[in-house]
Parts: sequence; structure tokens; C-alpha cells
Amino acid sequence: MKYLAIIMTSFSFSLFCIDLYAAELKIEPIYGVERTQRYFPEPTRYKTQTFFGVRALYGVPTFSAELELNQSQDSEEFPSDNLEVTYKTQSALFGFRTYPIASKYIGAYLRFGARARKYIETRTENGEETTEERPITLDPYGGAGFTLVFGNNFALNAGATLVYNRDADEAEKYDTRYTLSFTFKASNRIMRAATPKGITRAERTPSVSLQSVMKPSFGSGYTKTRWE
Repeated sequence: MKYLAIIMTSFSFSLFCIDLYAAELKIEPIYGVERTQRYFPEPTRYKTQTFFGVRALYGVPTFSAELELNQSQDSEEFPSDNLEVTYKTQSALFGFRTYPIASKYIGAYLRFGARARKYIETRTENGEETTEERPITLDPYGGAGFTLVFGNNFALNAGATLVYNRDADEAEKYDTRYTLSFTFKASNRIMRAATPKGITRAERTPSVSLQSVMKPSFGSGYTKTRWE
């Protein structure tokens, strides 16, 4: 629980520090592959399977808080035992993303945080069904990826993430997951609409898509920012 408290405190602090006038919300549908544990039947083993989910990012182009929810489901049959097992994995990842490299059309990002995961096994044996839910596990993760920008409100992301399984065997401590996602930008209009008419700061908020990240102008000593 101490790891969860640390991550949630950092997450809340980051949201507090982000300039709400410049921040924006981005939504990313996700498709990916990852290794998951199979506890039943014993011994414990690992299998690569696909998952679907959605990710939300809130912040400025160079630093954002992120929350990801995803789920995978798979089944195995054991005819000799007249048994079928359905495995369902539900995960929540919460952390941060930063873009150390960003330009008008491409960016490279780093991400880190913690993953909470729950395993659910449903066994159907001789027509009788039983369900077992295993305790939620909490593990740290870190990863990197690339972003390709298409227009003002759409981007394609590809990334790889490494998760450290604290409770796994020594030879299976690290899980790798690969994701492909699409970013849809939701502007910060809510903040602007809530701003009193007498305040004009929001009117001079720089656009915060990747295209508007301050980009050095070769041969000059200043940066150029597009204002809305």
C-alpha cells in the first residue's frame, strides 16, 4: 500500500502543479500485447496475449499525468479433465509521461508509474462453474515510445513498457508489453469557459498540441510559439 500512496500523492501533486490554462485532455484507445501469468493449472506459467483499453492524459505537451485501463480475456480447454478455464486480466496504470524530444510531426516520450492488476479465473468442470479472484497486485513500470502527429487533433503512438513483478519468480521478474494507440485531443475549453470575462490570460494561452511545442529556430537565439 505504501507504493500506491506514493504514486497517488505524486499524481495529485503533478495535477496541482500543471498550468490549468495551458493543460489539455487527450484520449487514447489502445491495442496491445503483453505477457500474463497463468496460475491454474499448476505450475504457474506465462502466456502472451492481446488486450484492449483506453488511456487518458492531462497536462502540457512536455509533461502529462496519465491513467490507463485495459482488459484481456482468453480461454483454455483441457479435454482429458473435461475442464475449460477462462482467464480475465484487468489492469489500471497510473503515472506520468514526458516528451524530452518533440517537434512538429514527431515526438519521443518516456513514461513511468505503477500498475494495479487483478486476475479472475472461471473454471467450468463437468458443467459446474466456479470463479476465483486473486488479490490485486501493484508493480512499478517504465517505458518509452514514439508519436507521429497528423493534423491538429490526431496522433499515432507506438510504445514498449517494462513492468517489474515484485511477487514473481526471479527468472520472471519483468513483463514486457507493446502498445499501439491513437490520440484524440480534447481542448481546455472547459477552463476557458469557466474563466471570468475580465480575465484574458486564457486568450493568450499557447496551443498545446505537439505541433505547438516551442521549437528552436535554426540560426537564431529565440523560440517560436503559436498563439491562439
